Amino acid sequence: MTFYKFLALGLLVLTPLLSLLITKLFQLDKLGLRFPDLAFPLFAGQIIYLSGHFFTHSLLPHYAIALALLAICAAIWLLNKQPNHFSYRRFFKVFWRTGFLVTLVFYLSMLIAIFLQK
Repeated sequence: MTFYKFLALGLLVLTPLLSLLITKLFQLDKLGLRFPDLAFPLFAGQIIYLSGHFFTHSLLPHYAIALALLAICAAIWLLNKQPNHFSYRRFFKVFWRTGFLVTLVFYLSMLIAIFLQK
């Protein structure tokens, strides 16, 4: 069990490094992709896997609710910014980049809960 705790902590560092390496190696910057764009789905998968492993119930419903609230907030923000012009491309970009931040905070809080568990 201790191995998995340190694996979860190690993935916190390895995931952004791997994403950064892939982005630089394949020159994805030229396509407009940055390392958070790759780290977001990786962290999401880790949240689903690790929460199922450490907790009685998976945190997937809580995570899905957080992302749904983020999507609603992003849509409202974009509609307030430009009421006559809603762009799905801009919405997806805002959602994806802020989704990385929400996922990172969710992952950190899950790590804290894991290490506080007995």
